Amino acid sequence: METSGNNIMSHIDWKQDGNPFLPAEPVKAECDDNCSRHRAWMIHSYFKCPVVGTCLSLEEQKKILKKMGHSIKNRSAHEIHGIFVHSLSDKNALSMRIDAYLYRKFKHEISKFSSFDRSLFLDAWKTNFQKGKIAGLLWVAATRPDLKAEDIKLIFGDVHMQMHLNSAWNEKAKQRLSFQEEENRKLKELLQQESAIRRTLKKENKSLKKDADELRRGYAFFEKEKIKIEKKLFKLSDNSGFFDLQAENRELQVNMTKLSDEVSGYKKRMTDLQDQNNRLVGDIDRQRAINGHFRKEMERDIIRISAMNRCNEICPSFDLCRKRILIVGGIVKIKDRYKKLIEENGGIFEYHDGYMNGGIKGLKKQIRRADMVLCPVNCNSHNACSVTKKIGKKYNRQVHMLAGSGLSAISQALVESQKGASIH
Repeated sequence: METSGNNIMSHIDWKQDGNPFLPAEPVKAECDDNCSRHRAWMIHSYFKCPVVGTCLSLEEQKKILKKMGHSIKNRSAHEIHGIFVHSLSDKNALSMRIDAYLYRKFKHEISKFSSFDRSLFLDAWKTNFQKGKIAGLLWVAATRPDLKAEDIKLIFGDVHMQMHLNSAWNEKAKQRLSFQEEENRKLKELLQQESAIRRTLKKENKSLKKDADELRRGYAFFEKEKIKIEKKLFKLSDNSGFFDLQAENRELQVNMTKLSDEVSGYKKRMTDLQDQNNRLVGDIDRQRAINGHFRKEMERDIIRISAMNRCNEICPSFDLCRKRILIVGGIVKIKDRYKKLIEENGGIFEYHDGYMNGGIKGLKKQIRRADMVLCPVNCNSHNACSVTKKIGKKYNRQVHMLAGSGLSAISQALVESQKGASIH
């Protein structure tokens, strides 16, 4: 059955204790034949929205609707969520499909926790809630027929408030990340300016060294000439040309003194430039250290943001959330950092450099098997962007055209995708 999902809020009593998120009249659930568990359409009304939003990802909800022959074109995440919540009001084709799917998905938790008595189960809930592992245990709680009203309100309250806490923390993390990105940009500009100054000084220093070498050679030449002239003066001391040679010698001595002064000036200038160059090298090294510190801080924040609502190695549904992420183009030099970011967040990394010289056959294969395609437009050819969008549309794949190609742009795209998958 297909419903618009737009009337989901009509089932909520806005006057009940000032809390619009608690159902007005909890539905009394009925047991199945052996009363071992509630079926999906029997669960308490408190659990309907949290079960859909926490136990089923948006992709799983779309997949179920497609298999049942329903169109999801032009439907928002909120509409799809509303369809699933509304279907749990009674026994129907969709609610039976949801029940069967979640029973298979959380069979490990069902096997482990269903046999616990009420007290042990509530202890297990508290322990796993603190660890952030609640999806499977929430389904077990919703289908247990022995929980009391206060138990149901306690579990519902935990899930509801955790949603608000996660939202506030995520906003602060985004603000910190934005601030650090701006600081990193300023430091990068400063480093570029200082690098340009250093290159200029290096060229000038090289030119001064060349001039100093020429002056030293000139000074050596005049020293040799001076010795030759002194020898000639000694031999010609009794000749009439002695005074002429003596005058020439004085003139040469004056020229040599001038050259010596120039050499001294160049030596001092070269020393000053070397000192200035050493100071700039030290400043650049310190700026690099600061830049590295901010880069590490930014990467840690990216990891903390992307870690929200993601699986890890001990999650029973870990294999179900390993999406294949394909990056087309971008900065080839940081390909390994793209790979690290995606794989540390539970994804499978694939990469295409965006060059179309060898045709589009290879790119087409990669897009067909990818769950998500990221295509930075600022570091890509127009042809690569156009082909990527066309192939993605043909095979119904998510293609995100990104304005930037840095780690922050890739991370932001992954965060936005994860937020869309967890809306309820």
